Amino acid sequence: MEEKDPRDLFAPRGAGRVQAAASSAKACPAGVENEQVVAPTFGRVQPSALTNGMVTFYITRHGQTIYNVASRVQGWCDSQLTDEGIRVARLLGRGLAKVPFSQAYCSDAGRAVQTLNAVLAARAEENPQAALPFIHVPDPRLREWCYGNLEAGPGVELHAALTRGFGEDLSFDELNRRLPQVAEVLADQDDTGRAERFDQVKARLESFFSEAGKQALAAGGGNVLVVTHSFVVRSVMYLLDPSRVNDPLKIKNASVTQVTYDGETFTLGETASTRWLGEMPPEANAIPFGFRM
Repeated sequence: MEEKDPRDLFAPRGAGRVQAAASSAKACPAGVENEQVVAPTFGRVQPSALTNGMVTFYITRHGQTIYNVASRVQGWCDSQLTDEGIRVARLLGRGLAKVPFSQAYCSDAGRAVQTLNAVLAARAEENPQAALPFIHVPDPRLREWCYGNLEAGPGVELHAALTRGFGEDLSFDELNRRLPQVAEVLADQDDTGRAERFDQVKARLESFFSEAGKQALAAGGGNVLVVTHSFVVRSVMYLLDPSRVNDPLKIKNASVTQVTYDGETFTLGETASTRWLGEMPPEANAIPFGFRM
């Protein structure tokens, strides 16, 4: 059976509670494996025909998961939110209660879907007058990096693969500065052929944000909520401003990174902020698997 282009999933199909796409906890699901998506340069795109507003993306990492706590590699494989993960997602929803959102998106991983539902439910409870954003179907372009044969395995194996590939044990901040090389090193050692290279991650993120930005501008602009994953957030930071890739070093669960779009340029704002939570959340897997800071 021919697979659908993941961009077809972006078409609006109604609002309401988000449904997760099926996925395996032990293997990468099908959908966007090694797919190249043609898209304009992320930092600079062609102006939209309708630029009568500004778009601000509120990009958040999902809540804490079972695999986060167990220090297992979690890319395209999936695990449920812990009770703490749900609690922190609800904290974010309450913190965003007075922020008007016109659109909401999430990755098609169950943990992202679960987080978006928890955020929107808590937001509605805190502010019953808040309008419900248009909720798009889960989008595979917002998935975490795929780690191939490392998926669902112990985090120490990912650490070991990077040490082998670089020939030395690099610190976490140095690995972030060399993010494209990190993806190449992992893909070179993957015998499944599923681990993504950085140009593949870049292409799907460019495709998503340029399309979502244009659609939001066509509807008058406004705030757009996006629930995704830590290395997606890190990749966005790297693509828009490599000098800030370690600002901050820890991308905590339910932290918020803002990106604005004016129809022509994407601009990185605050990064991995926990101010919307009213507290500092636990650090499970914020810097994973024993990497040096």
